[in-house]
Amino acid sequence: MLDRRMVDPQQVRQFRLFRNLDDALVEDVRQHARIITLRAKESLFRQRESVHRTLFCFSGRVKLFRLNRMGGEKIFAIAGVGDTILDSISLDHTRRYSLNCAAIVASEVMSIETDFLVDLFDRSPRARKDLITLLITRAEELIDHVELLSVDKASHRVATFLYDEYLRNGRAPSFRLPSSKKHIAIYLSLQPETLSRCLKALRVDRIVNSNARDIEILDPNALAELVISSRSEL
Repeated sequence: MLDRRMVDPQQVRQFRLFRNLDDALVEDVRQHARIITLRAKESLFRQRESVHRTLFCFSGRVKLFRLNRMGGEKIFAIAGVGDTILDSISLDHTRRYSLNCAAIVASEVMSIETDFLVDLFDRSPRARKDLITLLITRAEELIDHVELLSVDKASHRVATFLYDEYLRNGRAPSFRLPSSKKHIAIYLSLQPETLSRCLKALRVDRIVNSNARDIEILDPNALAELVISSRSEL
């Protein structure tokens, strides 16, 4: 459901594309932004639909995925608060979504029309630079994901995922997983019980402690060694 309520400037600046805009441009974004409210499991867009608006995760979590021939999901990314839903970025009205997107939990998404963003990037060289950086980063993440799935051992996939999350969280020893273990298992192309076994093995080896979505890295050096050994097998 589209909501016309205004967001405040700090909420606009939480998104990387708008973080470095001057106050006048942020106000323009506020005037053009709309909030979409989603129920858990509700679809935001479907593969091959035309892209008319760029979308940003305002609250909750959404998943980007495709369905295989058997109807099973393959998750390519999970977007949380402050993330741009990158598959929605387009400066061309002929572009179509390459993935499906649906809410994992009740969520809010900030929506901005493509025409306004094209004008914004024309007016702000810094915003254009941030967009290019964002898209390059996404391409690198997809390459890393393909490389990760090429590792045969499930334990090494899990170790690599946890180490990447450890780095993404500024090497903080404790952090929360970006989504449920079920969705992370799908992202890693594993069965949920396989993911649970891998986490249990890491607990037994005193490398990682886990409780639901809460992760504690007990031995980051040992975890890094598992990652290095997995990459040497490629």
